[in-house]
Amino acid sequence: MDNALSSYWGSLSPHLIASFFEVDREGKRVDESITVRAPLSESNLDVIQNWQSPFENIAQSSLPTLQQMLQSGAFAPLAKLLSDKGGPDLTKLVASAEGKSSVTQLNSTQVWSGSPPLKITITAVFRAWSNPVKEVESPVDQLMRWSLPAYLEPDGLIGSVIKNGVDANSVMPSTVPSIIAFKYKNRTYSPMVIESIGYPISSPIDSTGHYVELSVPMTLCGLSSIDRGNWDSYSR
Repeated sequence: MDNALSSYWGSLSPHLIASFFEVDREGKRVDESITVRAPLSESNLDVIQNWQSPFENIAQSSLPTLQQMLQSGAFAPLAKLLSDKGGPDLTKLVASAEGKSSVTQLNSTQVWSGSPPLKITITAVFRAWSNPVKEVESPVDQLMRWSLPAYLEPDGLIGSVIKNGVDANSVMPSTVPSIIAFKYKNRTYSPMVIESIGYPISSPIDSTGHYVELSVPMTLCGLSSIDRGNWDSYSR
């Protein structure tokens, strides 16, 4: 399976082995020489749509306590007391309101208010047959590098300006983490970022202290919300 950073998986179907590689913001591959491959023990894709009913509480918002008392019947004793004291007789009105609500299909209608970028949670599996460094540690280290900022300016913003003068590189001296693509089962999800990654340091090692197996949990996140065209493009 070429020179990818991967464990040896014999005749396992390539459709069951995920590929990770670096891309730009348009999803175009930027480095053909580095690919990490691993089968997944767990994987799930979440696309969340935010639907809300913003009009639901309009009718109750002006007199919320009165609305609740009328619906529950708790206002009945107070209405009777007012009537006994010579006030208006509200008992019939209160009785007719008991068990009723101002919520209707119209004011509870759901409206779409946007969606966050899609998220993919996976667990990538690496294990060694003969070379723990090459088959386990090197591919996991590459995933970790992609998840981390490429560079963080140690001297801070002021120190960077003093050292380099005022320009774009000194005002924004650090470099953000890499953007990657995730290919699995004939679909390529791109562009994505590694939002979180785990490194199970209690995993088994060999006699030299190198990991012989690592199951790496990751959360991949898209850069923006997607539409139908974006979804269709994943399978092209």
